[in-house]
Amino acid sequence: MSNEKPFFMIENRGFGEFSEADDLLHPEQNARASGDSVTETQYFGFSVPEHNIHALCYLWHHPNLGTLTGGVWVWQGIKRGAVFAEMLDMRTFMNDSAIKDDLHHFTLENSYSVKILEPLKRFHMTYNDKARNNSFDLIQEAVSPIVMFADGNHFEQAMKVTGKLVLRGQEYDVDCYSVRDRSWGKPRPEDIMPVPPMSWVTTVFNDNFSINCNCTDQASGNPELAGSPFDVPEEKSLHGGWVYKDGQVSRVVKAKKSVVRDPESYIPLGVELDVVDELGREFHLSGKLISSCPWETWSNVNMNMSLMRWECDGHVTYGDCQEAMWGDYLNYMASLK
Repeated sequence: MSNEKPFFMIENRGFGEFSEADDLLHPEQNARASGDSVTETQYFGFSVPEHNIHALCYLWHHPNLGTLTGGVWVWQGIKRGAVFAEMLDMRTFMNDSAIKDDLHHFTLENSYSVKILEPLKRFHMTYNDKARNNSFDLIQEAVSPIVMFADGNHFEQAMKVTGKLVLRGQEYDVDCYSVRDRSWGKPRPEDIMPVPPMSWVTTVFNDNFSINCNCTDQASGNPELAGSPFDVPEEKSLHGGWVYKDGQVSRVVKAKKSVVRDPESYIPLGVELDVVDELGREFHLSGKLISSCPWETWSNVNMNMSLMRWECDGHVTYGDCQEAMWGDYLNYMASLK
């Protein structure tokens, strides 16, 4: 088992510096990390909430192996598996020749393409599968500053997404908010992790108000964990989070989460999340399920990717609740039935 954890299992204790170069590859930082699982990623998402459509677009580089995983994934409603999605074109094993000229403008063999129009600010995304009448042409434009984590190996950013989506021949206008992220310079081990579910919650309510939080389940909100190996102290359950409001980014320092899940699929039907930022401001987020699809991102983990309708202080938006679960937790839950 690896002694190093991925960024999403490590508490972020502050913010770091960033530059335009952080939208490109990081060969020097990657070279300082060891192991086959050293990872560099680029993630973009989008949605059409009024039609229950959600999407994930990904580039996942293993520089020490010289391989890429990536592509596009768009689904409508609730699916029992990724392969049931209306648009699924994720390639697991590709050589990394597609990014030999860096990330300025790359195109994968499945036609998924991203062009940096303005570093840290604007991006053009396209995809075209004529055989299935699936395509999109989108602009992602930043509405918040880069939120760089303290170790300088991961950032997140609120985005406005506009453009066109064609899904199995049906055309949709895309006009939504999302949160993109990038990671590099750390391993992403595929070990079995004896931990409770981890949720990455993204909410962008408008150009000036966003909340992001990454935390595991807590027994206070999910009492079935009390006294079990998955009973994580509340103060250790928060791994990262931030608030962007009125032009200022602040760190989330406390989170309290309760999740109601479907007893068979474990998708989140509802989420109640209370966060406190370093300025002492308190926010209550309430989320209801709109769309969901599971993804075995690697064989030892299951991730339910869900679009939720979020409310906070009279604001309403649509954003992610991406949840990672490992086999130890799922077997424990099965033993309670």
